[in-house]
Parts: sequence; structure tokens; C-alpha cells
Amino acid sequence: MKQKLVTSILIVYTLNIFAQQEPLKKDKKRLDFAKMYFELGGDFSPSFTGKRLVNNEVVTFENSASVTQYINWGAFHFWGHAEFYVTFPMNQLNLKKNNETDFTLTNYVVTGARFLPWAFREKKIRPYLGVSWGSIDFQQRIKPDEDQPILSKDFLLIPETGLMYGYRSLMIRLGLSYNYDNKWNYPLSRTAFAEIETPKFNFQLGLNYSFESSKNEKPEDKQLWNSYPRTSSIGYDATKSGDFFVAIGPSLSFSLSGSEYNKAELPYIKNKLTSSNYFDIATGYQFNKLGLFAALSFRNPTFETEGFGAKQTIKKTSFTLEVNKFITDYTGFAPYIGLNLAYDKLKYEESVDNISKEVTFNSIEPGITFGWDIVPGKTSEALILRTNLRWYPYSSFKIDGKNFNFNQLEYNLIQVVFYPERLKKRRK
Repeated sequence: MKQKLVTSILIVYTLNIFAQQEPLKKDKKRLDFAKMYFELGGDFSPSFTGKRLVNNEVVTFENSASVTQYINWGAFHFWGHAEFYVTFPMNQLNLKKNNETDFTLTNYVVTGARFLPWAFREKKIRPYLGVSWGSIDFQQRIKPDEDQPILSKDFLLIPETGLMYGYRSLMIRLGLSYNYDNKWNYPLSRTAFAEIETPKFNFQLGLNYSFESSKNEKPEDKQLWNSYPRTSSIGYDATKSGDFFVAIGPSLSFSLSGSEYNKAELPYIKNKLTSSNYFDIATGYQFNKLGLFAALSFRNPTFETEGFGAKQTIKKTSFTLEVNKFITDYTGFAPYIGLNLAYDKLKYEESVDNISKEVTFNSIEPGITFGWDIVPGKTSEALILRTNLRWYPYSSFKIDGKNFNFNQLEYNLIQVVFYPERLKKRRK
């Protein structure tokens, strides 16, 4: 929980510094394209029926309704007609206390998109439709042991709808999401499983604060940036062939496939693993006029799952060399795609009933990178924001002769990229 809080604060602070925003206007200038915000709110989940074993019999009980506090980071794009965001859940408050049972039900939105038929405007009620890509964690805790595993549903596409109303820098949102994949084959013991249905509908109430920083740019820079063609190359109007950069940002990694080993040996714990938060640190060189960059990055995620006296941990240390090519620059949104090659060191640790197992692997893994930069000033800005995803489709290893598929998607939510030479030039 502390890691999620630190990550959320870091992102909010970062966006306060770099938000690409001006008040939305009818003439659709480049600097009006995106309007950034953060949002504080609560996600209400109705009560639902839980299950437990009593004298080897399955009995039901009621899990309380709950409210999960969250922080959203997001931005309006396409001059108020689209919204993209991520959600960081904070604390869960169960509305009714139970002295024998407890639970957590947490929704992580990796990326969400909303469409506004009528563009967002101040003092106007605006409906929206959207879909979020994310994951849901669920755990029952039966006292006094509270040793039940956390299960996850990853890569869910959850539809949503709602209304928003804004006044000046504040906006209130009322939303509804539909969790269609709400059935869990949950372990009540190492060998006994039961189907539990969590709520299909969740309700959100949030208060949004938007902010701007482009007003601090020099008038001549703003005029120049607004004069760029709506669609052009990243190297348009570049005066230098290239620049060095350093970058850092919070990340998460997700398993795309379950493992044969867990299914056979540890079926009562999570099969698809998700890492804790970690930092993606990179250095590289951008070839401005060629529209590409090369980078060397370092990551060290940890994957951990446990339940019923078993614990499984994978520690990954990875150095990756990658080359990425920008596809285009659309009003400051510059997507890119590329290839990467990673050197990975994996340390696998397992403990079942205090019997430990430890294995270390080294491998070279090819991957694909996709991402985008936010570049209002193209190649003239010393600080920009970057988002990237790396996919390693062939990563795997064996434990006791059984395959452990470690097919991973690394999601670097937001990276601060610093170009020292550009800062030096701007100061001159």
C-alpha cells in the first residue's frame, strides 16, 4: 500500500510540472490538444456472498459493501472529446464490520479511455462512454488464520458510463462500471474450491482538479509550437541531429499466461503473477532528424504470491537494449515502436510448509517495445513525458521438469525524460 501511495504522489507531482494544457478553445491549437488532471474519489462495491469451510462443509456468509478510495491521473485529448486515465486504488473501507471474516476486492486500471459525444466544457453536464483495461484482485480472509491467497483477473476490458460537470479547475464525476467476469473459483483450502460471485456493478464518485503549466512557456515558444502542422515528423524543425537523455518512471509487470508448474504443484495460489511497483531507469540517445532513439534500461521487479502456508517469489534483474522509431507526431502525441533485447537474471524462491526451494536462471530475451511521448515542443524541450510497454513472448524456465511460462508485459506508466543538452541550449 505504501508503494502505491508513493507512486501516486510521484505521478501527480510529475504531471503538475509537465502538464500540456491551455483552456480548451474553439480554434484547436496544438497546446489546447490535451488538458491534464488528477482526481480523488471513492469506488462503491455492493455486498456479496462469501464461502468458507466449517467442519469440512461449505457454508455461506455475507461480505460487506465497501468503498475503495482512489487517485486517478488522466487527461482530456482531442480538444475535449476523449479522456485517457489510470487508477491507483488506496484504502478499502468495509461498511459493516465482521469479527470472523474479511476481504479485499481491488480494481487496478492500467489504462482507461472515455469518449465524450459532446466535448467537455465548463458549466456543462457531459455524458461519457468508456472502457478500461486493468485487473482485479480478490482475497477472502477467514479469521484467525487469514492465510487465504489473493487471486487476480488480469487484462479485463470493463465497460463504463457516467456524467461529469466542471466549473473552472474543478470537476465532479459520477460513474458506473460493469464487471462481467465476476465469478471466482476460489480455494477454501488446498484441495477444496468453491465458486464465489463478486458484484457486477461498481459506482464511482470523484472530484477532479485540472491544472496548466504551458502558460509559463515563453510567448515566442508557444507561438512557434502552435504553428507546427497538426501531423508531422518528430524531427520537424529540428536544429540538432541528436541529444542524450536520462529517464526514470514507475512500472508494473504482468504475466500473460499461467504456468504449467503452478497448475500442477500449487493450484491454490495465483497462477498469473503481477509484480510490485518498481522503477524503470534508462539512458540513451535520440536521433532527432531520423526520428528514432536508442536506450539502455534497468528494471528489477519482484513477483510474489502466497496462501495456505505456501509462498512463491520471483526476483528479476534486467538490462535491456532497445531501438525505437517514432511513427508520427499528432499535436504533441508521438507514438513509436521498436525491438529490444534483454539480459535477465531470475531468482526463483519457493517455500511450502517451511520446506524451501531456490533456483537461479540467466537468459537473453528478445522483445517488442511500443509507446508514446508527449512533446508539445517536439525536440526543443528539456523535459518530456514517456510511456512504454515491453513484451517478452518467449520468456520461460523449468522447475522440477515442469514449464513456468514467464511471458511478461512490462508497463512503464509514465517516465520523466531529461535532455541535459537541450536545457543548456534553452538557458542560452
